[in-house]
Amino acid sequence: MKLDFLQTPVESPLSRRDFAKKMGLTTAGVVGASVLGSTVLGGALKAHAQDSSPAATSSTITDADILNFALNLEYLEAEFYTVAVTGKNLVESGILTSADETGPTTGGAEVNFGSSPQVKMIAQQILDDEQNHVKFLRSALGSAAVKKPTINLNAAGEGFGSYQQFLELARDFEDTGVSAYGGAAPLIKNATYLAAAARIALTEAEHSGVIRLKMVLTGLQEPKIDSQDVPPTWNTLFSVTTDGFAIVRTTSQVLKIVYAGGTTKGGFFPDGVNGTIHSA
Repeated sequence: MKLDFLQTPVESPLSRRDFAKKMGLTTAGVVGASVLGSTVLGGALKAHAQDSSPAATSSTITDADILNFALNLEYLEAEFYTVAVTGKNLVESGILTSADETGPTTGGAEVNFGSSPQVKMIAQQILDDEQNHVKFLRSALGSAAVKKPTINLNAAGEGFGSYQQFLELARDFEDTGVSAYGGAAPLIKNATYLAAAARIALTEAEHSGVIRLKMVLTGLQEPKIDSQDVPPTWNTLFSVTTDGFAIVRTTSQVLKIVYAGGTTKGGFFPDGVNGTIHSA
């Protein structure tokens, strides 16, 4: 896969100033994001450089490529929560039109949250956030935004049969999403876009923390989703390394999870994701 070296900001109807204003970013905030990208997140950049897959060639990935990769994951999360809470997908809910997708979203069903109104409340609030992430990234990317790919919400064979199943699949999505933003952040060259991605990542981390705690309180146990995964237990409430740092994954490692072990498609994305970064 050949990617173009990033030389210009993402093509967008928003100017950089408008983008920063919309995100509520101050000069200090942007500078802080730049420092974050060059120091704390530097280790993740090395991880990408060591990854031999074309999807993680750090010197040739553009900001648009990275944000579109994130948009694919946000489509998946938004579809999961929307279907689980309302029984409708993003097109049926009016968030997207059929022209905004290259394939349908199938599977899943409204979850009977039954005796756990707390979990339903959590699900509803996360639903709002994930739909807003989709709207924001599509707006920021403008004509460069990729369409929603074909999504199979039944790929895991569970997730909708009970609130316990919902928590388990939500945990998988949120922890994977946090690690994806952490791994991709050092590749973003424009400090404004890096700051925006960081704010989304922080939101995803809050989602993860709440879901992980609820799983432990509920007594749910889950196997690892890959070798880096830290399933929630009383001894491992947080998805962090032994050094106290959040787990980060390369684009290839993330795709391996959502493709259910595939390299170009499979799992939740039976036809693959859309955009330049699409193979593990």
